[in-house]
Amino acid sequence: MRIRTDFQGYLSVVVMGLAAFSALWLAGCSGSTDPEVSEGAVASVLLSPDGWRPTMPTEAEILADRLMGRNDDSLLLDEAERRRLADEIAKVLSSIRSAYPAVADVTVSVPYESGELLLGLEPQLIEIIASLLEETAGPVALDTGYEEFDALNASLGLSVIVNFYRASGIANFFFSERLNVPAAAAAYELVEGVEYAEANAHLGDGPDIEASKSEGRWYVVARRAWGDCPSGCINEELIFFIVQDVAVEMLSREAALARDEFRELVVTRGWQ
Repeated sequence: MRIRTDFQGYLSVVVMGLAAFSALWLAGCSGSTDPEVSEGAVASVLLSPDGWRPTMPTEAEILADRLMGRNDDSLLLDEAERRRLADEIAKVLSSIRSAYPAVADVTVSVPYESGELLLGLEPQLIEIIASLLEETAGPVALDTGYEEFDALNASLGLSVIVNFYRASGIANFFFSERLNVPAAAAAYELVEGVEYAEANAHLGDGPDIEASKSEGRWYVVARRAWGDCPSGCINEELIFFIVQDVAVEMLSREAALARDEFRELVVTRGWQ
């Protein structure tokens, strides 16, 4: 996986003590940038009390993150582009629901928590973090001495740790909402002290919406799904739309799947 290869190079640069890095280390990146990391940089982190919850992303932001994540392996998504894309997607969803109110009940599902990673840490690292967090009730400079881990935390905007389980070495790390979760998880798994890193995924199945854009047109698939969805929905119905500006066209299944754009969306999601 290319993100692993490129990130390994980045880790070497940090260890050698270079003052900063930029998106140039990502071979073939598509114009987006990752943040600079100064040598010795650490994140200021708060151990959150029980009941703390992050801000929930909108449907449009979830779709923007999916779309950008498919096309960009940067660890942080471009903030301005994410906002612009989410604004455009919100208008697309509004246009579809206004033209076809019968599909208004189909909503975008949340595949995993935005800006969050579930980390399994090695015993020595978890003890260092526990000691730091126990020193004060306020924000803590998370200077663990694990240079690669500290630099990655700082570069990705780690700000809150919740559900910190010292005995098992598991914790939920919260970052910037523009975190590219799959790419960031892959990066953390290369870091010394980290046993595993993964998205905080939502289990089960259900209705959802998927979308892509090509040559000024939005291709949108609304999926109705029902019947034992916690185990995997038994039934599904796919409804296809093309949106250009405010004009909305609903296509039959046969007509939609004759187009590459719709076929790619359906195959990507594993829908029938």
